[in-house]
Amino acid sequence: MGKPRVIAALIINLAAATVAHAEGMCKSGELTIFNCALSKSISSLCQSSDKGVLTYRNGIDREVRFELSNKGNQNSPVFFFSNTPYAGGGEAHIRFSNQEYTYYLYDKTIKTDEGPTFSAGIVIYKKNKISNLVCSNDASIHEEAYQSMTKEAYRSIGAK
Repeated sequence: MGKPRVIAALIINLAAATVAHAEGMCKSGELTIFNCALSKSISSLCQSSDKGVLTYRNGIDREVRFELSNKGNQNSPVFFFSNTPYAGGGEAHIRFSNQEYTYYLYDKTIKTDEGPTFSAGIVIYKKNKISNLVCSNDASIHEEAYQSMTKEAYRSIGAK
């Protein structure tokens, strides 16, 4: 293989890695409800287009390390949505639990003198808050979550 082909192969592999990163962990036929690039992994909440099944996946390079779905649990919700408005902004959460851990996917907009400040991430609790993982991409909760997910009362999660 000559140098131009090696360089072309590297560029194609880099482009493929960038696309996988941008798309997150959702599969073909799924709507990305939330996609968060973390320092060592990607976390995505995906909704199937056929039956509205929600699936949370965390992984690296499309290899799933953790997955949780409401498939088969439509009568007993797994994922819960809440939000609250602020003057000039607001905050939205998607909550789910696995074993003794509770996860909150969040996005928030706060009005400041310099303009709005946006943040998004994942807060994890095990009795007390143990982690606040901040997204390194422009993550936000898709508007479909506001319409289709099971609603619950908003509670502060202390995300920064």
